Parts: sequence; structure tokens; C-alpha cells
Amino acid sequence: MPYTAFQMEWFKINWRGAYPIETAQARLEASGFGIYAIFEMKGKTAKLLYIGETYWQSFGKRLQQHKREWLHTVSGRLVIHFGAVGLPEGKRISHEKVLDVESVLIHVLKPPFNTVSKHGYSGREIMILNLGKIGTLEPLICPKELKTLLLEAVKKKR
Repeated sequence: MPYTAFQMEWFKINWRGAYPIETAQARLEASGFGIYAIFEMKGKTAKLLYIGETYWQSFGKRLQQHKREWLHTVSGRLVIHFGAVGLPEGKRISHEKVLDVESVLIHVLKPPFNTVSKHGYSGREIMILNLGKIGTLEPLICPKELKTLLLEAVKKKR
């Protein structure tokens, strides 16, 4: 089925970070909710390890759980980016929409510490615009077919 921008639901993530894992919970942003990305730093090179979401609890609470469950098993220097999810005017955020954004990011980026959504995504068709401190994330994440159409349209306008 051909894609049009009108069929897609648009999400904007305003990223903040990279905050060292050890001190991230003390940041003002840690009291928010949305999407977060954990990276391992090797020198100045960042490797994405994990994408997560929060809705019913804060980034800080979720980070605390990860510290207990698995972060202690990673030996490198870890940083986290917090992402506030925004929608077009008049649209409302919901837990289901945050879960869809997380699932698409995991499906496209395949972080090694995520276990679900890496092998498929069957939710709503969405486009994600990453803004701010995005680390190694691509600025635009969407289905491959739509990305190809958008790139072709941009080339024609040049």
C-alpha cells in the first residue's frame, strides 16, 4: 500500500542528555515520562544498548529498576538520554502511543539489551522525528518505504 504523510501519525521526541547513569536520577528531567535511550560510551563513540518507555512512573524510577536488574552487568561507561514525546496540536498522548513509539524505535534500531519488538512491529503507522540531544539516533525514523518516498521528494525539489 502506498504511504502518504496523512496516513501516518507523527511523533516528535525532544531528547535531553547524555547524562551519566550514576547521576541521572538527580536531574530534573528524571521526574518526567516518555522514551529513554541508554548508551555505552567507548571514548567518544556511543553504542545504543537499550530503548525504554515510561508512562505510569518517572524516568528516575525506571532507571532505578534497571540498575537493580541489569545495568550493573555492563562494564562500560553508561549514559542516558531522556525523551519527551510530543504530538501535533490537538492530539493527546496515551500509554498506547508511547508504547508504539518505543516499539518502532526498538524494531528499527535493534538495541542488544531489548528483548521485545526487535523482530516485528504491527501497530499503527508512525513517523518519529528526533530532536535535541539525539546521540546516534537518526533524526527521522519511519517505515523504509515511506523514507524512500520522502528522500525522493526532497531530491526532486532540489
